[in-house]
Order: sequence, then C-alpha cells, then structure tokens
Amino acid sequence: MSDINKVIVTGRVTRDSELRQTPNGTSVTDVSVASNRIWSKNGERQEEATFVDVTLWGKQAESLSQYLTKGRHVMIEGRLKLNSWETDEGVKRNKLTVVAENVNLTPNGGSKNSSQQTVSAGAAVGAGAGADEDTPF
Repeated sequence: MSDINKVIVTGRVTRDSELRQTPNGTSVTDVSVASNRIWSKNGERQEEATFVDVTLWGKQAESLSQYLTKGRHVMIEGRLKLNSWETDEGVKRNKLTVVAENVNLTPNGGSKNSSQQTVSAGAAVGAGAGADEDTPF
C-alpha cells in the first residue's frame, strides 16, 4: 500500500499574498491561513487558532494571488512538505508547509448559500518549481 499525504484546511487568509517568480520563471505565492477550533469545556467556550503556511505554484499561483487577500475565507486541499535550511549562524531550521493542490474561495465565510470558486493544480504547472525541482505538486 502506498503512503498518503493529504491535508484539508479551512480558515481565513492572514495577510495578502505576493506573487513572485523563481529564478527559472515559475510563479509562486505563499499565504498563511488561520484555522479556528472551537469547543466547549465545563460549559465555557474555548477557542484555539492554528496558523498554517501554504504555497501555491505555477498557473494556480498566478490566477489566485489577487484573490488571496487578508480576511478571505478559503478551503485548501494539498500535501504536507517539510522545508529544511541552515541559517547564516549555522542553526538548522525546519518548517512544515502545505503545498496547495486545490483551493476553494468562499466569499461569505463558508456559509451554505455562498458560491465557491475552485482552482485545481492539475496540469496547470509545467516541470520545475524553482528551489524544489521535484515539487510543483
């Protein structure tokens, strides 16, 4: 059996995305999504926010960058990726991110009557994704 690496996150974009190009010309944008968990403990409302960093590549990054603005509600489906690097001081760092495969823009915060726009990564990206050559998805 093959391993599965699948993540679905819903929440609000925490900052406007900025479209950029890798040295080989591939479009990429990063966003952060705040996903709130709400529950009740001893009759009191509890809330916890989790902040998830998401990367979009290629045509998907180009077409969605203008819509991924602070406060926008989104549902993102993708896979987890561990990025590792070393700082100038020689300290090893790791960061877990989501590489987006599908993005749903939900204009009214996820209400049942709101329309949705879905953009799939599919074949939207050609070979090569900059720093991570085996990624676009």
